[in-house]
Amino acid sequence: MSFEHSLRRLNAFEGLCLTAQDLMDEQLYHRQTQYRHALYLHGFGVVQGLQVELEQRKKKYNAVIKSGYGITRQGQGCHLRGDVMVPLEVPKQDGEYLLWLFHVEKGDPDTQRPVFDTADLRESRTIEDVAPRLLPADDEHPNAVALTRINVRLGRMVQMQLPVPRAGRQIRAAESYLKPRVQEFVRVNRKIITNLFRTDTLKEQSIGLVLFVGALTSSEFVLLEEGTSDRVLYRAAGTLAGYAHDFYNPLPPTTDRVAQFTEFVRRVHAEVPGPDQSDEIWLKWFLQFERLLQPLQRVNEELERTVEAMR
Repeated sequence: MSFEHSLRRLNAFEGLCLTAQDLMDEQLYHRQTQYRHALYLHGFGVVQGLQVELEQRKKKYNAVIKSGYGITRQGQGCHLRGDVMVPLEVPKQDGEYLLWLFHVEKGDPDTQRPVFDTADLRESRTIEDVAPRLLPADDEHPNAVALTRINVRLGRMVQMQLPVPRAGRQIRAAESYLKPRVQEFVRVNRKIITNLFRTDTLKEQSIGLVLFVGALTSSEFVLLEEGTSDRVLYRAAGTLAGYAHDFYNPLPPTTDRVAQFTEFVRRVHAEVPGPDQSDEIWLKWFLQFERLLQPLQRVNEELERTVEAMR
């Protein structure tokens, strides 16, 4: 019995008449072994470099891709030896797109040789190369590496600062993006509580306040460590949203902005994913959590302006 993932290699013996297919099968075996090793030991995604900067010149867009290396979902290596500038055509349909770096193969025209007993010429070598392509974000491409997300709306392209998979450190792929948002949420909420303590609003400390302060403090210690996994950051944000809901919900409507923010927190808290949900679902929810930062900052600014009048 053989399975789909079983590998097949050449079984050479004396007297075997080798054919071109035999040599190709032998190469395929070693390539598949290497692919499997890379995929299961390091994962798929960007290994090093391959950062993208979207440039706009008049009505034309270019993507500047830095040199680097990545691994596809099939385990193939994609090596970009130098920085390249790629012209991008604006898609006709609005939506979210991904810029991919594909693994491509083509014959080397400089290695043409005659086919025995014919007048035909064929390439005797294959070049493994890469090619960037902009495609809809919902499409899956196992022979490519995702580089960056781009949002297209009304003929304009905007690069989205969202994480893409990274090989070798997949669980920390989004750390540089997620951690600053969670830290900002903690920082602004601590300032709001400090301002409210200077008023009559928090004369009596509710259990919600005590738990929220404890959650903010605990989160600060979690975020101190380098290399915090995506899963921890997602769950920390979900926990903070829950404690924020319990704190702001019974809070007296000190200002209109506080009342409005309470409604925002209630919605975000109601949609916190379960612990068994995938990272993709958590990332979609985190976009809602991130939107709390702007109204939260406005609440803090308003409290700082009016705190003396509320003493």
